[in-house]
Parts: sequence; structure tokens; C-alpha cells
Amino acid sequence: MPTKKDAEQEAVAPLSLRKQLLGQLSDEPESTGKREVSVMTRMSGELVEVLDALVELEVFKSRSEAVSAFVAQAISERESLFEEVKKQATEIRKLRDSAKKHAFEVFKESE
Repeated sequence: MPTKKDAEQEAVAPLSLRKQLLGQLSDEPESTGKREVSVMTRMSGELVEVLDALVELEVFKSRSEAVSAFVAQAISERESLFEEVKKQATEIRKLRDSAKKHAFEVFKESE
């Protein structure tokens, strides 16, 4: 018959595994913040099996939460690199918009 100590250890096990996987103990990784944007993705069956196992073990509440946590962890580990990527993407977007504007002006002038 399971004891109270066994039940406590069983309850802590998913949290310990989660902490090992992500290096933190919270229910929702802080780096993901509020999850309000849905992103669809295709994954291999093997990856989905791993996600399902983590959900079955109650390490995560859902596949979505697991994927969100792993992506957030991967990005936060390289935060300065991704900040530079975002900055350069913004610069590229501005240059692209400017080039389109100039191209439209050229076509307007030729009419």
C-alpha cells in the first residue's frame, strides 16, 4: 500500500523531470510568458512520441505546452544572438519596404 511519502515523491517526480529538462521549476516557463499566439507545425512521429510521453508523465499539460517550453528554452539560451537577429530582420524589412516604394515610383513615372 502506497504511503504518504510515496505519494509526495510521485507528485514531485514530474516537477523534478521538468526541472532537469528545462532547468526551472515553474508550471509555465517564465521565458514563454503568456502563450497567446498559436503556431502550427509538423513534426516527426518520433518527436511526437517524446512529447506524448512527457504529457503522459504529467511533466507538461499538453504537447503545445511542451513544445512552447522547449522553444522558449532554446531561444533564451541564445537571447543576445536572437536579439541581433530580430534587429537585423527589422532593418531588412525597412530596406525592403523602401525598395518597393522606389520601384512603385519608377513605374508611376513611366506611365
